[in-house]
Amino acid sequence: MTFTLKQVETFRTVYETESVTAAARRLDVSPATVSATLAALEASIELRLFERVRQRMLRTPEATLLYEEIRRLNVGLESLGRKIRAIRGAAQPRLRIGCIHAYSGAVVSDAIARFRQRYPDTPLYLQIRDSNTLRDMVVSGELDLAAVADESELEGLRGHRLASLRAVVVFPKGHPLARLEQVGFAQMADADVIALNAEDASRQRLDALLLQAGLNLKIAIETPYSATICQLALDGHGVGIANPATAVSLEAAGLSHRPLSAPVHFECHMIVHGSRPLSEAGKFWATCLRAALAPLVERYGVDLA
Repeated sequence: MTFTLKQVETFRTVYETESVTAAARRLDVSPATVSATLAALEASIELRLFERVRQRMLRTPEATLLYEEIRRLNVGLESLGRKIRAIRGAAQPRLRIGCIHAYSGAVVSDAIARFRQRYPDTPLYLQIRDSNTLRDMVVSGELDLAAVADESELEGLRGHRLASLRAVVVFPKGHPLARLEQVGFAQMADADVIALNAEDASRQRLDALLLQAGLNLKIAIETPYSATICQLALDGHGVGIANPATAVSLEAAGLSHRPLSAPVHFECHMIVHGSRPLSEAGKFWATCLRAALAPLVERYGVDLA
């Protein structure tokens, strides 16, 4: 005994409408197709399901028993469908994400807005930390994925680069450096410079270039965060070398910036655990973050290939 889902659906529709013509309209097929499909089902299961009386299809007791069983199974299928939709994100458990401070403002906000279009009900657990702390949180399982800079050790993790952005020099609006299209080390020779801490990978690239050129900058203030550099520069404490992601967020407040002519850049990598699969929501979050970074990549992107 074999039958198809199409035959079962045809039977269910005829049972509910008690009419071949009405069932055909609901199924968007011809009455002849309905009759042939129903006849094939009856032949397969060796049961008479309807008595044909004039234009009506009278249900047999066997048809009622079969219909009730189909209804019970259909409830189970609907429940399964709800579960599948939940797994796909309609009611998915929270997504645990991390990000370094440089991208925690407009970039993360944009990414969340994009994410909510597909996963409006998925709770987000967002941690803003330094790269090494985020790495440890992914390794321990506290986070599903995180956006980090390139100074983080990636052993035991899977990662890919989302962006490489050219460093910018930041200063208050009206500063003499604003007349330049880009700023070199020579134009900063007499300035108080606000820079990232020495362990930062972009700072190490900066120091290597200065050493190679035999130059020195007057590092007046060191801090771990580009956001702090930008705010201090805006307040007149010196000129800073910062990630453009933080600089553009303070343009409206009066911060100006120009590209640094030296090849110093900031990287953003997405990391996940090396052996734990990532959910569809997690994969989509990475897509959203890449899309949120796209305007910065277009404006400040560096090709490292």
